[in-house]
Amino acid sequence: MEGCPLKEGLEEILNRCSHLMSKKGYHGTSMRDLAKATGYSLSGLYNYFKSKDELLFLINLHGFSAISTTLRGMLESVVEPEARLYAVIYNHIRYFLAHMGEMRVLMLGTQNLDVEKSSTINGLKEDYRIQVQSIVDEVYSAKTGKRLSRKDLEKKTMLLFGMMNWVFGWYSPRSHGPADDLIEDIYSLFLRGLLVGRSKLSEADDVRRIYEANKTKIFLAEVN
Repeated sequence: MEGCPLKEGLEEILNRCSHLMSKKGYHGTSMRDLAKATGYSLSGLYNYFKSKDELLFLINLHGFSAISTTLRGMLESVVEPEARLYAVIYNHIRYFLAHMGEMRVLMLGTQNLDVEKSSTINGLKEDYRIQVQSIVDEVYSAKTGKRLSRKDLEKKTMLLFGMMNWVFGWYSPRSHGPADDLIEDIYSLFLRGLLVGRSKLSEADDVRRIYEANKTKIFLAEVN
């Protein structure tokens, strides 16, 4: 399914539906809402998808296929490991910022899809994760001459995804500067952290003791 062409007009419909669903939520959005947002009649919209479940599937299919296919094309022309890492971050952030509504929907997960559709999307997500993880592995090996354990490689890869994915929840060009600066920040922070490794804070044990002494008060305060 990856890279398959969309039915004419479907991409614009997905964009508008994603925008609406990102505001009202999956369960808060009706087919009539979607028809109004896209300018189609209900019957016209059914020519593209038969239910909200199918719409959610198509949004996920389009998003994960597009971001993965674009990255694969970029990597064919980028050789150096650090440049390949930059390509991963650049592609991910640029796609997210150009499709903010879609990204918010993708972050909802696939719990509302049937087993077959969920399996398809999870397969695309896993393929993309493996793509990115292989680049993290390349960079670490090239810069240190060592290999990360499977556990550490997966953990560091997911930390990178955490930095990139949460952008949709807070980033604003007006408040935080241009996208290229954001990309540079993520690249620099992740690369330095990847290569430096863990830093042992001398006061870490003190912090843990303070937490243990105060956690009940903190939790009670949150409940009240």
